[in-house]
Amino acid sequence: PVAMCASTVSSKMLQTMGLMEGFRFEETLTGFKWIGSCALSLQERGYQGELEFTVRPVLLLSSPTKLVQTRIFLSSVLLGYEEAIGFSCGGIIPDKDGISAIGLMATMVHSYYSMGKTLTSKLREIHQKYGEFVSNNGYYQCDDPAIVQRIISGMRNGGRYFEQVGGYSVESVRDLGTPGYDSTQDDKKPTLPTSASSPMVTFRFTNGGVAQFRASGTEPKFKYYIEMKGQPGEEKESVEQRLREMSGVILEHLLEPTKNGLIVPSSL
Repeated sequence: PVAMCASTVSSKMLQTMGLMEGFRFEETLTGFKWIGSCALSLQERGYQGELEFTVRPVLLLSSPTKLVQTRIFLSSVLLGYEEAIGFSCGGIIPDKDGISAIGLMATMVHSYYSMGKTLTSKLREIHQKYGEFVSNNGYYQCDDPAIVQRIISGMRNGGRYFEQVGGYSVESVRDLGTPGYDSTQDDKKPTLPTSASSPMVTFRFTNGGVAQFRASGTEPKFKYYIEMKGQPGEEKESVEQRLREMSGVILEHLLEPTKNGLIVPSSL
């Protein structure tokens, strides 16, 4: 069996690939401590394989040595991914690791070049099959925790989570605050850990959009992660346009930046 995992604020492309190709995909909270733990847990549940081979031990002495049959265990958790550009590849290290990632990338370049392809042409093939995934991730500066709580409370709408936001139909809602809520689960309880001090609210929309909101745990920022999934064959420019239109509406309706005194960073 093959598996991949990514933090919930990362692109949903891996999840879409898993649904279409039949491999297991699991979401985690943000941070590689969660992604690495998920990968190790998957290995313990059988997502690993064995490789047997014969070796001749190397000794300092020149005397002949017998061949030895040995085996190693290989992780079948092929990728762990975080949207802030971090990768854990092939179970080599259950943490963000640029050395193994660049080694794998170099291998991919060589393999595709031998087939007359480039990374760009392969990525184009992937988008043709699974659709374009375009994101708008950013933040507002917010120094007052009370404002963050007010915004999150507004999203909860007294426990009657919105069925529409600014004219966009909501497919599902997940709230990782306490006590937690997930409209996709039979018992309405999230499968991911919940936290009263670090809530995260996710809206999935029927048009393929996903909007997620959380406060930074280390900086005075209120973060948003909005992604639009295109249909296979849909031009990227079309998906980008739909994302721009939706982002403005969603941010205005759910965050009310002017009313709540949210500050747009000068770099954005």
